[in-house]
Amino acid sequence: MIAPNRAHAGTEETRTRILNAAREVFERNGTRGTTTREVAERAGVNEATLFRHFGSKAALLAAMREHACDLAAFRELVATVSGDDVHADLTAIAQSAVENMYRQRNLLCISLVEEAADPDAYDAPEWRVPSQVRTLLADYFAQRVSEQRLAGDPEFLACTFMGIMFQYVVARKLWSSHVIDPTIVGRLVDVFLNGVRR
Repeated sequence: MIAPNRAHAGTEETRTRILNAAREVFERNGTRGTTTREVAERAGVNEATLFRHFGSKAALLAAMREHACDLAAFRELVATVSGDDVHADLTAIAQSAVENMYRQRNLLCISLVEEAADPDAYDAPEWRVPSQVRTLLADYFAQRVSEQRLAGDPEFLACTFMGIMFQYVVARKLWSSHVIDPTIVGRLVDVFLNGVRR
């Protein structure tokens, strides 16, 4: 008999292999050009196993996007920032978000192209700001608004903040840089916090 912890570890290992394989195949072929059979073959499992874990191609894609955003690390980061120094907090959050988006830049770019080709198919583009990331960030902003340290709608602040970081990653050629520059990330946080007026 297999011990329950070992069985769970095996299940999680299989799930992670499928998610990693899905990312590789989706980044290469895009959403429409990828089949669940190809993902299963890349992961070294049969297609029935893939469907047992995810149920459908759409559910696999959603899980892959959530997996790629490393929600656990983001949740831990937001929980550890003090709230005492909003600029330092947002700089740490921005740096982490930019690094994570940079790692999944190919996936982001493919999603942009696919949305442009068929905007009706993307009524909830989670790849922009995964809903749980947005919620965590909105909660942070809500706390700072309640302390009267920031002003505005927390949801709007979260979307705007992540949108600024998103454009830095996707449009990094505008910045003449192929690496993440912490100085630019810090300046983007300044613009977000202070605006461009003197």
